[in-house]
Amino acid sequence: MPVVTKWGIALVCVLIPAWLMLEHYFLDITAAPENLLATKLLPNELAEQQLADGLALWRDKKYQQSAKIFSSLGSKNLNQDLQSLTRLYQYHTNAFNKNRNSDFKQQLSTLPDNCKQKLLFVTPDIGSLVQAEYFRSRFSQDPRLNALAICIYDVTWFDPIDISCEENWHQSGRLGCQLITLAEKLKSLPFTHLVMFANKGKANVHNGIMFLDRQDTYDVFIHELAHFSGFIDEYPLSKALAKRVCAGVDAPNIVFKHVDKSKADRKYWQSIGLQNNTDLFAARTCDNHSTQAFKASKKLTFMEYHDTAYIPAHYLTAWQRQLQNTPNQPSAHINFAQLYEQSNNLPESQFWRARYQQYITPSTNQANNL
Repeated sequence: MPVVTKWGIALVCVLIPAWLMLEHYFLDITAAPENLLATKLLPNELAEQQLADGLALWRDKKYQQSAKIFSSLGSKNLNQDLQSLTRLYQYHTNAFNKNRNSDFKQQLSTLPDNCKQKLLFVTPDIGSLVQAEYFRSRFSQDPRLNALAICIYDVTWFDPIDISCEENWHQSGRLGCQLITLAEKLKSLPFTHLVMFANKGKANVHNGIMFLDRQDTYDVFIHELAHFSGFIDEYPLSKALAKRVCAGVDAPNIVFKHVDKSKADRKYWQSIGLQNNTDLFAARTCDNHSTQAFKASKKLTFMEYHDTAYIPAHYLTAWQRQLQNTPNQPSAHINFAQLYEQSNNLPESQFWRARYQQYITPSTNQANNL
């Protein structure tokens, strides 16, 4: 046998076992990453991109495709923040696709009997779900407000189909939302006030409904929440608004001195427990009106600059007392009653007027858990 052939056979005999060993080695190490990936976190950048893709699909009204992305991400081992965010979107998109809110009442927690205001968060905007969850969590842990008889339901009403909001609602310059369809869907729910979260617009309160946009902070929410109980802004109101407010009745945080009076009327403040000798400080509320407004705080409060987050103790006392006197403050039922009156729908208007009567009548209120 030629020498070259012998060397060739010998070389093959050496290389084949070596190749088999290497193949076995690489098979092992290629299998290992799959096992490791099962326990490692999905890279944040990839998860965030997939989350953004899911949100984009939802905004394009591709609801089923969007929900599939959230469900897929929900099964991944993400970091805590991304996992919480994904599960929030997954829950709401799946629930909406499945039942269009048909069994929403069964999802609501039972609120304590002493709740005078039962807030339901509502949004057509998927991006606002996170904001609503954050506000709910902050409120439950806010030591300033834990004595107030205000409760928030633990689930947000999410409806991107039948609710639409505009930043210049009816040329008012303020945020507002279409509510007729919403009223029909909420008839069986035991709320008293609504907080509407939308994409963009100026925050405001109209009767028992609050409107917030995605830029509004928790402090803005608390400022607007006080309006539900009759608190008045302590910054200068516009001429049109001052004409209506400054000629009206006193509020938990403001008393007025009209031009034909020698001093401010403190009767309201006395009725809520403030003493006759409470110091008065000029407020800027009525700078665009002939009436002078006064407050009982020398410092800036959350009703003038919400960023300060400062709520004087006597403001909280007044807030608590105001909550016990529900007839003074309208609920969201009034908003719906007025909407139906405007459209000449008397039966629906009467339905919501009756709900309002249940809200302001303690015995009926307790009997119906409203």
